[in-house]
Amino acid sequence: MIRIRPGRSWRLNPTYLGELRALTQARARGFNGAEILDVLGIEVDGVDIAAGVGEARVLQAVDELAQALIRLGDGEPAAQATIGPGPTELVLEARGHDVLMTLVTLAPPARILVSGLLVDAHKMRTATLHAARGLLLDLLAISPALSHARLARRLGAACAQLARRGRPRGRPWPARESEPQSLLSHVHRKPEKLSIQLPPETMSRLRSAGDVPLAPLAAHIGRGSATLLRTGAPGLTWEGPVFLFLRNLLGDAERLVEAWESGEPAFTLQFGTHELRWDLTSDEVRAQGWKRALKLPPLRLAKVAAGAAELYADETLRHGSDELGADLRDRAQALLRHCTDLETGDLRRAPAAVAAPPVRESREKRTPISQGRMRRLVYREMWRRRANGPHRALLLAPGRLVLEDGEGLAGLDASTGEEKWRVAALPGAVERGSELYYAEPGDALARIDSISGEVRWKRRLRGGARSGRLWALSSGVVRALPGEGLALVSDSGSLAFRSKLPGGAPEHLASVSGVLVTGLPAGLLAGLDAGDGRVLWKRRMRTAAILPCGARALVLAAGALACIEPESGRPVWERELPDDAHELVLHEGAVLLLAGGQALSFSIGDGAPRTPLPLPWAEQLVCEDDGALIAAGPGGAAMRLDGRKRWAIAASGDAPAPALLHRGVVVLHRGSIELIDAAEGLPLAQLPPARAAALGSDLSCALIQDDAVSLHRLATHLSLV
Repeated sequence: MIRIRPGRSWRLNPTYLGELRALTQARARGFNGAEILDVLGIEVDGVDIAAGVGEARVLQAVDELAQALIRLGDGEPAAQATIGPGPTELVLEARGHDVLMTLVTLAPPARILVSGLLVDAHKMRTATLHAARGLLLDLLAISPALSHARLARRLGAACAQLARRGRPRGRPWPARESEPQSLLSHVHRKPEKLSIQLPPETMSRLRSAGDVPLAPLAAHIGRGSATLLRTGAPGLTWEGPVFLFLRNLLGDAERLVEAWESGEPAFTLQFGTHELRWDLTSDEVRAQGWKRALKLPPLRLAKVAAGAAELYADETLRHGSDELGADLRDRAQALLRHCTDLETGDLRRAPAAVAAPPVRESREKRTPISQGRMRRLVYREMWRRRANGPHRALLLAPGRLVLEDGEGLAGLDASTGEEKWRVAALPGAVERGSELYYAEPGDALARIDSISGEVRWKRRLRGGARSGRLWALSSGVVRALPGEGLALVSDSGSLAFRSKLPGGAPEHLASVSGVLVTGLPAGLLAGLDAGDGRVLWKRRMRTAAILPCGARALVLAAGALACIEPESGRPVWERELPDDAHELVLHEGAVLLLAGGQALSFSIGDGAPRTPLPLPWAEQLVCEDDGALIAAGPGGAAMRLDGRKRWAIAASGDAPAPALLHRGVVVLHRGSIELIDAAEGLPLAQLPPARAAALGSDLSCALIQDDAVSLHRLATHLSLV
């Protein structure tokens, strides 16, 4: 007796019902059922073999199961259908009038849930027909517009094909006989080896993988054995599907290496049914049956595991393409590269690393250049040099200018413009004091001394190959991991934590009172523990900016401004805003922003609104602690918003370049680069036109043109006391 029983609770879900009934005829055509989740039961003689699998895309699961049975009826020797999360795959193999079923989950730890189950092919087709027909009738009863949906038409066609009694046409598989194979992975002249034994039936499956392109997992569910051999100790043997064992072993080896890098004291690795218990402080491992602890560095075990996975993948790819084998080989090669980098010293483990010198924080903010009224600043061009598409210039330390261009980062001598060092880097480097954090074009994160160019450490983050934003914190650097979340790497280069977040990498982040307040692309605001990356709280809020404010955080969202407690996410106060609110700054006990053509101001303590100021032209707010607050707009328009003496400068053109404020001097783009006294609004100096500018602590000015960079140094100034 076989019954396919799709869950029925989805039909009572008001969200699903509302969405289905709201479908127009045009939108219904593209309906694919991907949003509807429920369980799928497969009963054989009264036993649900899919119990505990969990909710899946039930409509698509039944559709895939129907298509798999149709392919078997058309003569395919094997077919495969995804019926659960993980994914959970049902592999079907033709055996005359019967079907051999194997249920496999690829969610860690990957394992076979049901194997060797032989059922009548006709009864299986009939059960699937009833399930598909019932789902189709349920859909049409809820929304008749779905009769034009591609999924409904495909289910209808599948029902018609399944209703016709099929003849057993599946050819025997695997057809070819193969010799048994033995694979041995080891590190040269080391006492550990991993032996893989593949019997003839398993090798036949691997050799015949090209015959079942629509059931790639069928080639990898053959059984075999794996034995860990170590001189002076009995071998540890495991028997079962070798592919699933190697897939799990690779994942465990990756976590073992990460634990070793992070400085954790111990780690337990599951070697099949055996437990390997590591003391990571001494690199010794214990196992049941071993009389004593044996020396086995985690990197060596990881390389042996990766080597075995690579040998197995090579066997699967020897006679054609195989997606699962290629994925296994890519993971194995990535782990081998990572271990090699660690052994060569490019990536240092935290406890054994040579401690990098502490970050030299930038000097305290200098006072304005003159206590009187500034009247004139005289600049001289020190040097000019060509550059390959320069993006920005960073004046980090006395005597050093760091240029970010199309080739990476370059450290230039501020006196001569001579290039002192260069590294390949992605755009978006962040500075802290005299140190720079940057991402390499691969998947490594690095810390470098901007003065000497010495690379303090490099830290590889698997899965971080794509560009991700960086945030410098007081204890290290945070890197966004697109599609996953974020990782925090400490000042010593060790991985503090790696956290998966709903919606993937954050768009905004600020560290407040030991909590990382993050704005996520899924429209969520979340607080993470800065120690281990745990999600402490979440709330629905589409974030535009986050700003630390003492022990609290200011969050600018779509149509609202909130002051929140970072430990709980509870708002201390909230205020409604126009949807175009932007440019969040703090100045003299107030929070200011631009919205609706006005500069809005609120008290930090209770959010009480203050008198708004009409500024329809303003696009930017810049300010200094105990200094001026300036609004800037296109064409170099500017206006001081605080103090008794307010001034305004009209626009000259429409260049949308940003303004800078440092030591009482405002830099504006007005065709040429103009320096303005922030106190009185008087022009102080005029420099050549440039696409971007940077001001140093000594008021040196770096200008970036399309293909060149130049440095202009302050020679003298005129002031009235």
